[in-house]
Amino acid sequence: MPERNASGVRYLLTVVAVAAFYFGSARLGLSLVFTIKQVTAVWPPTGIAFAALLLFGYRIWPGILLGALAANSVQGVSLWAAGIAVGNTLGPLAGVFVLRLLKFDNAFARLRDVFGLVPGASVAMFVTATNGVVNLGLGGVIPWSAFIPAWWLWWIGDVMGVLIITPLLLTWAADRRLRRGGWRGVEGAVLLVALVVASRLIFLGPARQIQYAVFPFIIWAALRFGMRAVATAVVIVSGFAVWGTIHGDGPFATGTPDERLYLMEIFMAVGAITALAMGAVTAERGRAVDALHRAHEDLEGRVRERTAELAQANAELAQRNEETEAFVYIVSHDIRAPLVNLQGFAKELGMSCRDLTEKLRGAPLPPELEKQVAAIIQEDMGGALRYVSAGASKLERLIDALLRLSRSGREQYRLEEVDVNGLVEATVNTLRKSIDSSGARVSVSGTLPKALGDPTAIEQVFSNLITNAIHYLKPGRPGVIEVGGEAGGPMSAYWVRDNGVGIAQAARPRLFQVFQRFNPEMAPGEGMGLAIVKRVVERHHGQIRAESEEGAGTTFHFSLPAPGGA
Repeated sequence: MPERNASGVRYLLTVVAVAAFYFGSARLGLSLVFTIKQVTAVWPPTGIAFAALLLFGYRIWPGILLGALAANSVQGVSLWAAGIAVGNTLGPLAGVFVLRLLKFDNAFARLRDVFGLVPGASVAMFVTATNGVVNLGLGGVIPWSAFIPAWWLWWIGDVMGVLIITPLLLTWAADRRLRRGGWRGVEGAVLLVALVVASRLIFLGPARQIQYAVFPFIIWAALRFGMRAVATAVVIVSGFAVWGTIHGDGPFATGTPDERLYLMEIFMAVGAITALAMGAVTAERGRAVDALHRAHEDLEGRVRERTAELAQANAELAQRNEETEAFVYIVSHDIRAPLVNLQGFAKELGMSCRDLTEKLRGAPLPPELEKQVAAIIQEDMGGALRYVSAGASKLERLIDALLRLSRSGREQYRLEEVDVNGLVEATVNTLRKSIDSSGARVSVSGTLPKALGDPTAIEQVFSNLITNAIHYLKPGRPGVIEVGGEAGGPMSAYWVRDNGVGIAQAARPRLFQVFQRFNPEMAPGEGMGLAIVKRVVERHHGQIRAESEEGAGTTFHFSLPAPGGA
């Protein structure tokens, strides 16, 4: 209950305050009545009524009605004051209703809010002007022959009240802080003084058509200080313009007082709409820039987070790779020791079997028994030993391959400028016997660009790829192997191309994995060559890929750092 009582008191005080401000501004406007009684070209109360309804809602209408009724009653037209007061209340209500339909923002944050105020004011003031002039005609205050000029003057005065006063009240209600201090405060003070001096010289001086000289100061306010400063500047200029016009000074000094005010009001309407539109555009641009900055900062934050995540993932991956390589190295060494023992014992057992066979030949055994014992020694025991030896040899090759792979990841590279042309030539000479026996032709396309890396490791890349090409040439077709390259930026590109059997589509995803052999009948090995090539290239911060057409050949493309390209 106390809260309800307090709310009711606040509402009554607000209604009284609106009525008082309306009445006071109405008295000011009515003091500027000249030709047509009760009709003035300066009517601030409509701006106050609009602002009150937009700030406090439709329920504030009693304050507008009371203020309008009091203002019209003291003018000696009390018989028709109620009718005029009702129209002065209904007009702003209709205008605010239109603004609500247009999604109007009290802070004038968008250009559409500025242009929305114009139809809102026009609709509202059509109601007030028509109602007011009709009541004045019915009351005999003005003759019906003066209806059109009286209506036009009334409508102009009401519209200007909305365009000039409403933005001032709404923008100050939205932001009441006074920003002082610093160079911005100094600039604001300079603008205020310059605007006052310019307005004084233009509107209170001789009758010269220089009224548009005030626009640069309004533009200054729009570009630098926002909508509140623009609305304030428009009110200051309007105040000087009205004072000079009614006293016969300034650019609007000719004609009757109402004619002068009429011309001045048109000028101020253009100026107010232009200034408010520029202020809204500046505000929208500022919000867009702020949004862009926020988006940029958000993006930078996400990039930093993602970079940190990737760095952590890379560090973890590198650590796991090191652990894996260390594990492979240790296991390979640990397996080699019992493997050597296994091979040694198998050899010893083989020798023992041969000795036993020799001894059996001179032993006095029945022929049938001798034959059975010989079969056991030579076929059963000998066959088992051959299987053991073959398995041990294969295991030894696998261990050697694992050790080579481990060394390719653990070995410290000696980075230097590598003459790739000379390196490939030396590699081809080393492989000459295999090349000649295969009947292939190996050629180098152009001059290969130099690389920055470990010469031994890079030689291994070319050696493995050329050897791989030799092994998988298509039988019955002359083999052609081409090595090429080109420089480009920080990385140099190379390729090794052959016209061999190619790689099946299903096998390509596993091409660079360990122990992958896709045509084992064509070449020996354990399927480690391409895995080692990939490891070496990636340790040089390069990339490798393969293009292949089954039955037509394969091209391996890879990149290595160029000297001075980092």
